Amino acid sequence: MLKLYGQYRSRAFRVAWLCKESNIPYEHVNVTTNIEGATCKSPEYVKLNPNARVPTIDDEGFILWESAAINLYLAEKYKSPLWPADIKGKGRMLQWAFYVANDVEPNMITVMQHRVMFAPEKRNAALADEADTKLQSRLKVLDEHLAKNRYFGGEQWTMADFMVASVCYSFVAMKYDLGKYPSFNKWLLESVERPKAREARALRE
Repeated sequence: MLKLYGQYRSRAFRVAWLCKESNIPYEHVNVTTNIEGATCKSPEYVKLNPNARVPTIDDEGFILWESAAINLYLAEKYKSPLWPADIKGKGRMLQWAFYVANDVEPNMITVMQHRVMFAPEKRNAALADEADTKLQSRLKVLDEHLAKNRYFGGEQWTMADFMVASVCYSFVAMKYDLGKYPSFNKWLLESVERPKAREARALRE
């Protein structure tokens, strides 16, 4: 059986969500990332993932890390209903997957760390403000697309939408104000309320 290493309050959540959406059974191996547990730093785990980060999967002996790569691999291998039907759909999926990973997530994570996650004495307001400023043009791209299109994947919610939603769930988790981006905000809230999304969220919340 597929093994998923990582705690649900990490990027492993994205893989768990994909497995729920795609009806992929898996065994969860709780690997912590906190200083006390430091399980992801253990020699046994570093043999699986030399970056000592989560998630990692073991798919019947095939080891893979990096959440986006894992989800694209699993969706194709296990014939997820979210997988694009044609090459154009695959192109859209990869476009949005790369965009959200490269242009949205780094700034989003900086904002979350320095406004929510870190202890107050470790927060840097200037860093958060700088990242937030950069984030606005990226969010505008997402919002303008959804003002003209119902989904990122075409006529239905597909893997392109999943790749964006699984990353941008952090906006919901940190209660980020998306009021300036109504189309994106509506789409994101609808995405995280999908039945399978709620099942995955229950694992971490």
